[in-house]
Formats: sequence, C-alpha cells, structure tokens
Amino acid sequence: MARGEPRLREPLNLSGCFLCAALVTLGLCHWEWRLTAFVRPLHGRFLSSRRFLRNVGMFGVPMDDANKQQGGIDEDAVEVAGASLAKSVLDGDTYQFEALTTVLRSMMPSSASKATSGSRTLPEPYAMIDKRRLIWSEHHYRQGPQENLQRLQGYEAEYARRIAYSQDGFRDPKVLEGGLDLAVAYLKNYACDKADALFAAIEPYCMERGLPWDVKWLQDCATLRCKQARQKEAAVLLEEVAKRTPPHPATLNNLGTVYNMLREHDKAQEYFAAAMEVAGHDDPDKDDLWNIGIAKKNLGQYEEALPMLLKALEEWQRQEPEDTITIAKLHDTVGSCYDLMGRADEAVSQFFQARELFGLANGAESPLYGSACEGLTKALIHAGRYEEGFNRLEETFLNNAEKDAIHPTPLFELMGYALQDLVNPGKLEASELVRLEVPIEIAVKNMMHRGLDQDGNAGVVFERMAQVLLRCSMAEGNDAQQQAAAKRREFARYLLKRASPLCEECTKSGEADLTYISMTINMELQVLDTQDALYRKALGNSVAAARALPS
Repeated sequence: MARGEPRLREPLNLSGCFLCAALVTLGLCHWEWRLTAFVRPLHGRFLSSRRFLRNVGMFGVPMDDANKQQGGIDEDAVEVAGASLAKSVLDGDTYQFEALTTVLRSMMPSSASKATSGSRTLPEPYAMIDKRRLIWSEHHYRQGPQENLQRLQGYEAEYARRIAYSQDGFRDPKVLEGGLDLAVAYLKNYACDKADALFAAIEPYCMERGLPWDVKWLQDCATLRCKQARQKEAAVLLEEVAKRTPPHPATLNNLGTVYNMLREHDKAQEYFAAAMEVAGHDDPDKDDLWNIGIAKKNLGQYEEALPMLLKALEEWQRQEPEDTITIAKLHDTVGSCYDLMGRADEAVSQFFQARELFGLANGAESPLYGSACEGLTKALIHAGRYEEGFNRLEETFLNNAEKDAIHPTPLFELMGYALQDLVNPGKLEASELVRLEVPIEIAVKNMMHRGLDQDGNAGVVFERMAQVLLRCSMAEGNDAQQQAAAKRREFARYLLKRASPLCEECTKSGEADLTYISMTINMELQVLDTQDALYRKALGNSVAAARALPS
C-alpha cells in the first residue's frame, strides 16, 4: 500500500449474519518446521517417521513389494505419497511437494470429483460468518517478527487440522470461515503469496454462498491487491462491494484510499466526504483527518494537510497508544508531508520514529519498515546527510528486493536516487554502488520467479541495474578489485542483453516509446566492451610480468 495510508477496513458487521488439500492451499512448506509428530495416512494406519524411512528408504523408493489395491487405486502408493508429502512440508522441499500434489490429484477417480462438485447441498450449521470466531485475523501482530511468525505457524497448524477433520473441504462453512480468517492473518504479516493462493482457492465457494461471504472475500482481496501494488484491480473489487451492500462509511473510505493511491485525489476526497456524511460526522474524527489529510497532501495543499495529519497522530496516540503500527503509519505520513514542504529535518525525525516502531513490531523484512526507510532515505538526502541517506537506501533496496509483492517501480526509483542524487552530483563515490550488487541480484531472481521479467518495465529496470553495476566496475585497481569488477560487468552485460529486446518490443507495440533506453543500452554495451578490453590487456601485462620474474 502507499506510504502512510490506512489499511482497508471491514465494511460489514458479520457477527450476526483432506490434509493434503490443506497443505496445497496454505503452502506451509515455506515455514521451517521439524518432524515431531506421526503422519496419519489413509484408513487409520499410523506411519511413524521410523516406519516411513523403512517403507520408502533414503531416496523415497518403496521397499515393500506388497501392493494393496482398492477400487483400482494402489493404496500403499497413496499412503507412501501422502507421508512423503507431509515430510516434504517439514523439510521445505518445494520440488517434491509440487510433484506429489500433482500426482495425488491425478490419482483421484473421476467419480470422486462428481461426488463433491454440486451433488451435495451446502451444510446449514454455521452458515453465517461469526466475527467472534475470526481470532487469527484479529490478532494485532505487534510482538516482533519471531513471535509473529510462531503465532502464524500455530494458526496454520490449527487450520490444517480443521481441514483434516472435515470431509467437505471449503464447502464446510467452518473451513471456509477459517480460510478467510487465515488469509487476513497472512495480509497482516505481508505474506502476500500465501494470502493470494488462499484467496484463489476459496473464491468460488465464497461467491457460491453469497452474502456475507462474497463481500468479505471481495473486501479482503482488495486489501491484498493494494499490498501487491495492483490498485486498479482493488478499485474494481471495492466498487463491486459498493454495488452489493448498502452505503457504509468503511466501504466509502476504502474507495477513497484506493483512488488516493491511483492519484485520483479529487475523487478520493469525494468518497471521504461521503463517508463522513453516511457516518453522521459533523466534525472529522481521527480517521477522517488522516484520510482527508492524505488527499490534500497529494494535491499539494500542504498547509491544509499538515495540521490535519498532526491532529490525527495526536488523537491516535491519545486514544489508542497501544496501536503502534497505526501510529508508525501516521509518523510516516507526517514525514512525507514535511519532506514535500521542504522541511527535511522535521521529516527525518518523523521517519526515524516510524522506522523504529515498524522495526520493533514487524521486523526489518516488513514492507512497512521498507516504506519508512524509503521516506527516510529521501529526507536524509534532502537534508544533505548523504552517507546516512545511502545507508538507508541500501536497506530499502534490499527490503524491496526480497518481498513477496516486489514491484519494478520502487527499485527503479531507488537506483535513481543513488545515481542522480548521490553519485552524479559527486555526493558519493561511485565505488559505494558496489553495496547494491547483492540486492540487485536478489531482486532479479525474485522478478524472474514471479514472471515480472517479460515486459518493458523489466527492460527499463534491468537497464538501470546494469548502469549501477557499470558505474562501480571500471577496469582499475589491484588484481582482486579488477577481478570483482569484471564479474560485475558480466552481470551488467547479462542484464542489458535481457533488457534490449524487451525495450524494443515495447516501443514497437506502441505501449511506450523506449527508444532512448534502447540507445542507452547500446552505448553501455560499448563501454562494457572497452572496459573488458582494458581488463584483458592489464591481465596480459600481469601474466607477462610474472613470467619475466627470475626463478
């Protein structure tokens, strides 16, 4: 979500209104677990870790020739695969996990899918969502990253057991309710990949049930889309919520928040004003002050925005001092306003407080922490504190490179600060850019893993990454420095070769004119050729000198 903007809120009062399948849905293999319990296979027969090793051996090869079959399916094969699936989760073996879930699904007879795909009526008990049971999503997650992780792992385990004891899967309202609950818990911990997978799995079941299930799914998935920087999709989901429900302040505020993020600030203010009217607020409360203050800040009306944001921060600190995450978000927003007003020192103070609070509550890997670091980076540069600014820039870049919801734009902008605000004006030695080599490599791998390396955006980002690497990789220095620089130039050349066709295709399709970027790529490739030639010459001279030494 955009810096300092409030999270999307729940618009409704909902209080009145197969174990393998669970593992596939939750993606639990990403947590570091240990094998501490027995795995229960089919037909009630327990398979301990000792018996498991005896049956499947060190390399997963069946050791027992006796195959029991039932209904055309090899029962022992299913049991061994099921036990291996559980072990793959415990070991974090994603490759085996993916293969096993695929084959187990294919082994299910077609009659099984027919028996569970519409022939049953929806179970009636607990058919409405009871907000009192949504415990996992209501937890505040402010104890720090390790405590938050352990608690979330416990909720995952509880949900896996709930699914294991239900024969209806997501058609069981208690299982479906748990899916909605856990998905929001993922959102609060910025586990966006897990939340996305769970929302995708439960969507048809929520839509099948209708109100309030469909509206809660739409609302919570909109929050996910905002965290993934997919605000246009979030707006569509929230507009659908507005169509299906009576006017509600939270729905209107959420729409205002999303349109603020889409830079439609006048439209955002209209929604915020409508929310106040529906809520019956003659004077703005702390939420109203925050929402409207952000809109005015984004419209450049800083003198009006700042008092509203400071008042919102003061009210939140007074009324809900334990809500450190929201208070940190407000510090972040106030810092952004100060920075835009040219009051860099005051901005630095606000961003430092936001960064500290986010770090204590969520840890340095949280995107919220990264957002505060980015604001702090810019404020420090504007305050003339360049070395501190680059320290925070390095931290921010790594945070963005590693996160689930990686996006090319922040990476591009951060490298722009490094080049245009620090190195090019001579505020920072180009050699300092070496510190971005590892974060750049992480970012590239993450983008490739998520399929974000196939369009013009990727081409532009790859070119700038190559530019950063090239600036700190001239063919100079001692042998070790030259060797390291040559390695970076090789990486830069790879990025430019990847970027060139992407930029050319983007220009050719008319999506955007990236002709200048393509020209820059060609020039940078020539510089790389020149530097590599100098390195080879220096290397040759070094070898010749070594051969000339007396024996």
